Amino acid sequence: MKKLKINNIRFWRRTVQTSIAVFFALIPLLNANGFKFVWGNFLNTHIGCLTFSDPLAVLQVMISNRIIPSGLLLGAGLVLGISFFFGIVFCSWMCPFGLLSELTNTLSRRSKLGKNINIKFLKNAPAVKLIIFCAGFTAVFLFFRSPALNQVSLPFQYSNIFQYMFMQKYIFGATWFLIMVLSIEFIFCKRLWCRWICPQSVLIIIAGRLNPLGLKIIFKQKNCISAKASPPCQKACSLDLDPRKIVLTNQLQCNNCGDCIDACRKTGKAIDFGFKKYYK
Repeated sequence: MKKLKINNIRFWRRTVQTSIAVFFALIPLLNANGFKFVWGNFLNTHIGCLTFSDPLAVLQVMISNRIIPSGLLLGAGLVLGISFFFGIVFCSWMCPFGLLSELTNTLSRRSKLGKNINIKFLKNAPAVKLIIFCAGFTAVFLFFRSPALNQVSLPFQYSNIFQYMFMQKYIFGATWFLIMVLSIEFIFCKRLWCRWICPQSVLIIIAGRLNPLGLKIIFKQKNCISAKASPPCQKACSLDLDPRKIVLTNQLQCNNCGDCIDACRKTGKAIDFGFKKYYK
């Protein structure tokens, strides 16, 4: 039996991820039984007098209704503030769909049932995601009077599933959409949604890039003892990024999960977290 390594970043990240996933699954059940200190979903989460709002949903409300909701702006500001200082940690530490996607990717890799297919036209993932984001907002502005992009927010739909299950007593349709996305990711052995599609992550990515001194992966080339084309750190990355080259487009995709840091501890300790503007 393997000894549990609680000094690994992955251990604490999985603990946080799982706790948040369970938390949002139980909120509707607690609310249905009278507990009101915490309520909401992944669009708006209320904890006492504190509110965390999805920046994507708030921006849609502002555009479609031509209003500036001060309360929602504050809630979105809290989320963007976290991203400003710590990068895209929402996706790797807090998002329940991110947890499901990672577990699906791990299962696909280990079972070898999935086929790791090179999808050439999706190599520039940030550009693809931005195009989808802009197309969605154009549709919201021209055709909708409600935050339509919320329907493709998989963290929101995850929490919605349990709200309908515990409060409305039936299985919400988004359950099948969630299963379909995970099934496709299993078949292709790639985290397609998080890397190439998710519109919810775009504003979080932008907030993280605005701060050159924010938390990021630091690679110290002089410490690297792995000359392999696909070193342990790259194999550990569920997004198929090379942690030795977290620059330019890769900086827009790395979510500071820390899996590469854990993998690198056995081969030179060349990778770590850091608050630096530039590194070599």
